[in-house]
Amino acid sequence: MENNRNEHSGSNAENTDGSLTTESISKRMSFDYMNASFEIGRKKRKLYEMSDISMDSSNVVGDDKNISQDSLAGSHCSMAVQSPWETRRMKADLIEARSRITMLKKEIEHQNTEMATSQLKSQHKISSLEKELAHNVKKVSDLEKHLSAVRKREQSAKEELVKTKNQFNILKQSSDDQLYELRRALKDLEQKYNFETGELHSEVRDLNHQMLDIEDQLSMVQDELETYKELNETLQSKANAFDATKKELEEVQERLSEAESKIKTLEYEIGSYEDWKNLSKVSTSRLANYAELEKENIRLKEESKNLHGIIGNKMLLEEQVASLNSRLENFEKSEVDCAALIVKLKDMEKELADWRKLAVDFCSKESACTPIVLRSLIDQILQKDVILTSEKTSVKNEKHQIQAMIDEIKAENEQLQKQLEDHKRSLKHHQTILHRVQKKLHLVVGERDCWKQLLDSYEKDLTINPTNVSSQEAQMRIRIEMLEKQLNGYKELNSKLEGELQTAKAMPDMSMDSALTSEQYEKLRKEIDTLRLENERLKKRKDDLELELENFTLRAELNRDRYKVVQYSDSPANEAYEAHRNEIEKLQAEIERLKIRNRRLEEGNEELTTRLNDSNMTMNVMELNNLKAQVQSLEAKNQHIKEIYKSASNEFREVCYMLFGYRVDRVGNTNYRISSMYAESEEEYLNFRLNESGTVLNMLETAYSESIADMVTTHLGTHGSLPAFLSTLTLDLFNRTTVMVQG
Repeated sequence: MENNRNEHSGSNAENTDGSLTTESISKRMSFDYMNASFEIGRKKRKLYEMSDISMDSSNVVGDDKNISQDSLAGSHCSMAVQSPWETRRMKADLIEARSRITMLKKEIEHQNTEMATSQLKSQHKISSLEKELAHNVKKVSDLEKHLSAVRKREQSAKEELVKTKNQFNILKQSSDDQLYELRRALKDLEQKYNFETGELHSEVRDLNHQMLDIEDQLSMVQDELETYKELNETLQSKANAFDATKKELEEVQERLSEAESKIKTLEYEIGSYEDWKNLSKVSTSRLANYAELEKENIRLKEESKNLHGIIGNKMLLEEQVASLNSRLENFEKSEVDCAALIVKLKDMEKELADWRKLAVDFCSKESACTPIVLRSLIDQILQKDVILTSEKTSVKNEKHQIQAMIDEIKAENEQLQKQLEDHKRSLKHHQTILHRVQKKLHLVVGERDCWKQLLDSYEKDLTINPTNVSSQEAQMRIRIEMLEKQLNGYKELNSKLEGELQTAKAMPDMSMDSALTSEQYEKLRKEIDTLRLENERLKKRKDDLELELENFTLRAELNRDRYKVVQYSDSPANEAYEAHRNEIEKLQAEIERLKIRNRRLEEGNEELTTRLNDSNMTMNVMELNNLKAQVQSLEAKNQHIKEIYKSASNEFREVCYMLFGYRVDRVGNTNYRISSMYAESEEEYLNFRLNESGTVLNMLETAYSESIADMVTTHLGTHGSLPAFLSTLTLDLFNRTTVMVQG
C-alpha cells in the first residue's frame, strides 16, 4: 500500500511537474540523441556479430523491459524519499533509455535488410562480371582472328601496292614516251603549219595580185561595155526602123497571100471539073468490063486461100525450128556446166583433203577427227578469243583511266605551276615594294632625324642668353660641326642611293637579295588586306558623309527662308581655330626658312653670320595661306552654286517633261534627242541638230521618223512648224495608248 501510495504520489508529481519539465526534457533529449548516435556507431559491430541470435535478442529485450519496469518500480519506491529534481532527472534518463532502445532495434532491422540486399547485389554483380569476362574472352579471340586476317590483308595490299606502283611507273614511262612523241609530232605539225601558212600567205598574195588584175580587166570590160551600150543604142534605133519596115512588108505579104489563095481556089475549081470528066470516062469503061472483073475476082479469092494455108504451115515449121534451137542451146549449156562442175568437184576434193589434213594436225591423236570435235575446238578457240578481247578491252579501259588520271594530274600540275608563278610574281612584287618602302623609310627616318636636330639647334639658338656672348662662338662652332655632319650624312645617303639606282638600272633582272620569309609575307599580306578593308570602309564613310552633306545643303538651301543660323560673336572654338592656324603658319614659315637655309648650306654659299628676315617670311606665308583659304572658300561656294544650278535644271527638265510631254537629252555638241511620254518603247525617239547660227533645228533621220513620214511631210515639209508637228505626234500617241488601254 505504501508502495502504491508512493507510485501514485510519483505519478501525481509527474503530472504536476510535466508541464514544467517538458521543454527541458526535449532539449536534453536532442543533445543526448547526438551522443547516442556516436554510441550506436561503436555498438554496430557487436550487433552484426550477434546477428545469428537476433531472435533471442527480442526475448532479452523483453526481459530488459521487465527489469526496467522492476527497476522503475524500485526507483519509484525510492523516489518517495528523493527530491523532485532527482525524480525529474530520473524520468528524463528513463525516456532517453527507451528512445535509445527503439533506435537500436530499428538500426538492427535496417542493418539486416541492408546486409541481405548487399548480398543479393554482390551475387548479381559476380554473375554479371562472369558473363562479361566470358564475353570479353570471346571478343578478344575474335579480335585476334580479325587482326590476323587484317594483317594478311595488309600484306596482300602492300604486295598489290608494290605491283601497282611498278605498273604505274611502267605506265608513267610509257606515257612520258608518248608525251615526248606527241610533242615531237606537235613540233612537226607546227612546222608544217608554219610552212602551210607561208604557202597560204603566198597564195593569198598571188590571189590579191590576180584580183587586182581582174579588177583592171573589169574596168576595161566596163569601158568596153559602155562602148557596146552606145552601139546597142544605135542598133536599137536601126532595129526599130527595121521593125517598122518589117510590119509594112508583113501587111503587103498578107495581101499577097489573100490574092494567091483566091487564085488557088479558082484553079482548084477548074481542076475538079476536069477530073469529073475523066472519072465519068473511066466508069463507063469499067461498066463495060464488069463480067471479066468478076471472073478475075473468083480466081484471086482461091489464090488467097492457098496463100493462107501455106502461110500457116510455114508458121508451124518456124515454131518447131525455134523450139529445137532452144533445146540445142540448153543442151550445149548443160554440157559446159557439167564440165565446169567436174573441174570444181576435183578442186573441192583437193580442198577437202587439205581440210582433213588440217583437222588431223589440230585434233589430238587419241580422239577421232570428226566435225563435232572440230566444232568444239573452234568453239574453244572462239571463247579464248572472246576472253582475250574482253581482257584487251579491260586493259584498254584501264589504260584510258590511267591516261585520264595522268591528264588530270598534268592539269593540276599546270594549275599549281601557274599558281606558283603567280605567287612568285606577287612575292617579287612585294619584295620590290618592301625594298622601296625600306628605302623610303630610311629616307624618312634620316629626314626626321635631320629635322629633329635642326629643331633642337633652333631651340638652343632661341634659348641663348645674350649676356653670355663668350659662349655664343662655342655654340656656333658646335652648330656648324653638327650641320657639317648632317651635310656629310646627306651626301653619303645621296651617293648610296645613286649607286643603288645605277646597280638597279644595270641589273634589272636580278632577284632581290633580301627574300621575304613566309611569315613576313603573310604578315604583309594581312596588313595589306586590313589596310584595303580600312580604305574601303573610309571610302564608304566618305560617300555617306558626302551624301549627307549634299542632302543637308539642299535642305538648308530649301529652308533658308524659314530658318536662320545664329552664331556667337566671340566663339571660343573660332578663337582656338585662329590660334591653331596662326601657330601652323608660323611653323610653316619656320620650316620654309630652315629649308632655304639648309639648301644654302648644301650649296656652300651662305655666310654663317647672316640671318633671314623672319618677319617678312612669316608675313608672306600668312598672306599665302589667307589667299589659299579664300580660294578654297570661293571654290566651295562655286561648287555649291553648281549643285544648286544642277538641281534647279533637273527640276526644270522634269517640269517641262510633265507639262509638254517630251524629254530633251543633249547627245552631242549640237545634237538633241527628244522622246515622248507616251512612246511605246525607248527606240521611239527623234534626233534634232542645231545649226551653227543657233536659229534653226534640223530633224535627222531615224527609224522612228521613217515610220511617221506622212506626218513629217505634212507639218514640217509643207508648213515647217515644229510645235504643230510635236503636238499632233503627242495626240496620235495619246490616242493609241488610250485605245490600247480600252481594248
